[in-house]
Amino acid sequence: MLHHEDAGQGPLIVLLHGVTENSTAWEPVVGPLATTHRVLALDLRGHGRSPAQPPYDMLTLAQDVRITLDALAPQQPPLIIGHSLGAMVATVYAAMHPVRAVVNVDQSLDLAHMQQTVLDLLPRLRTAQFTDALDAMFTQLEAGALSPAESARLKSLRRYERDVVLGIWGGDLQQAPPTELVNLAAGLLSAIRVPYLALHGSEPGPEYRTWLATTQPAVTVEVWPGCGHYPHLVHPERFVDRVRRMRLDTGPQQAPQEEAAGESP
Repeated sequence: MLHHEDAGQGPLIVLLHGVTENSTAWEPVVGPLATTHRVLALDLRGHGRSPAQPPYDMLTLAQDVRITLDALAPQQPPLIIGHSLGAMVATVYAAMHPVRAVVNVDQSLDLAHMQQTVLDLLPRLRTAQFTDALDAMFTQLEAGALSPAESARLKSLRRYERDVVLGIWGGDLQQAPPTELVNLAAGLLSAIRVPYLALHGSEPGPEYRTWLATTQPAVTVEVWPGCGHYPHLVHPERFVDRVRRMRLDTGPQQAPQEEAAGESP
């Protein structure tokens, strides 16, 4: 079972963090969400205080979440929220298990593009430049949008474990043909039959928007410009409000929706 923080009472929200981080990354939003919900923030395998034991593929990470929820909140389909790596895990989980809705915080499902990014990083990740490469990646992802204090807080909680990082970014993500990765992502999305919010801190582009809309009509794309990779931490109060306004119907929406920043769902 994964290490977890449990707060509040009410409908269940599950929070999944990004690579090298842990459940405390969600600290600015846990308290406010817990005033109306039960919030479980989990440390993914190899992160925080959860065990570090391979493999680290997405299916295994999603199954860890399932085992943990079966123990802590059986028969309670969650609103599952993931950031970055956590959003990939949340997507895989939602394709396999009952959920009320999904919030994907700034994780593109263009796995072919992600594959190229990882392949470009690998030469440095396998050398003494491992730490410098990750530091540079996070600096670029933050895009100067976080306050200095919040940026420092995140940096202090990150744990760089080479085996974990390479395990997460290994396997199919390195070896599969790009077309296979596209089909994999489309298959996951098509299996999800609940509202799915794709929240980005910068514009993902018209081609990606179109691909999402044609792949899964239940997806809502929302952009908060200028927030970089951490829109939920740049504007935590706005994020909490947005989560509370999620539509939690049990079936797919009838038409694709794209929501501009600041508009109501």
